Amino acid sequence: MRLFMDSVIALMLTAILAGVVWYKKVDQNNHAMRDTARTEVRRFQQQIALQSALAKVERNDRGYPVTVDPDWFSGSLPSNPLLGVNHPWLEVAGAEQKDLIHPPNRVAGSSLIAKFWYNPHTGMVRARVPAEVSDQAALEMYNFVNESALPDLFTDGRAK
Repeated sequence: MRLFMDSVIALMLTAILAGVVWYKKVDQNNHAMRDTARTEVRRFQQQIALQSALAKVERNDRGYPVTVDPDWFSGSLPSNPLLGVNHPWLEVAGAEQKDLIHPPNRVAGSSLIAKFWYNPHTGMVRARVPAEVSDQAALEMYNFVNESALPDLFTDGRAK
């Protein structure tokens, strides 16, 4: 009986240790994906600034590229590891969104929503985030990745 109890305790401790290790690994992976997405938004934004300065592409009256050419990135498109491969890469904001600095839908709730949003009128690039366990968690991730300070997910996205 003693051997049985010792075996059960050892098995439980092993299971707890495995759970802790698994949790740490998942948490590290999530942080790495957030950091990568943030870096990619910066890289994307830098390319927009570069193309604006070079003036070799069609620009609007505010000096920003009208659209984004994937060739600017030399075969290494900015990635958003927070969203799956089924999502389109980029959405270019239309005239109805010209005053926005954040996309109307910041959370990619379906695979039809693009990973990145670019507004040629403001020159802003934003990465969308996946749905989280709460709106607050999604907001925190969105603000971190895009280096913004939105008070909630549902503001209108205009500059204040």
